[in-house]
Amino acid sequence: MTPPSTLIFLRHAQTPWNKAGLTMGQSDIPLSDLGRQEAIQAVAALKTLQIDVIVCSHLKRCLQTISPFRGVGGYKIHINPAWAERSWGVYEGVSKSQRAQETHPKNGETDADFRDRIQHALNGLPSGKNILLVSHSGVFRELRRFGYESDPALDKIPHAIPVRLRRNRAPQG
Repeated sequence: MTPPSTLIFLRHAQTPWNKAGLTMGQSDIPLSDLGRQEAIQAVAALKTLQIDVIVCSHLKRCLQTISPFRGVGGYKIHINPAWAERSWGVYEGVSKSQRAQETHPKNGETDADFRDRIQHALNGLPSGKNILLVSHSGVFRELRRFGYESDPALDKIPHAIPVRLRRNRAPQG
């Protein structure tokens, strides 16, 4: 399949580990009190968008982020573990600065494995649909490597704010 030319990307709302600067990876951390408020606030922005399909990481923080929106339009949420954050193995639960530029963390995914997983998931999305993808910052960075650009242009994806991504350029390395 050809990957879709546009996506609406929604990063999960804040967790206690985000606030503390800890690496989450695939640790299943719930939203913080602020994160639950962010998820509720995201509903207003999501209601203004045309959405045909919702695809969501299986991790609690993503499911809790989309939960307040679920009842608004009667959407079915397609939960897919392929859209989970990168597994950081032994670095999960420690400061992001301790992880540094690790490319092959013990008990985690290599850069190449993560990139391949996201590429395979991307190729499995339906084309010609308005897709809301509820996922993680690492996935956002991979999508940028695959040629997707945000509108407006962003280097970092904020919590619980929908951002339109368009495939405007060839994938990088």
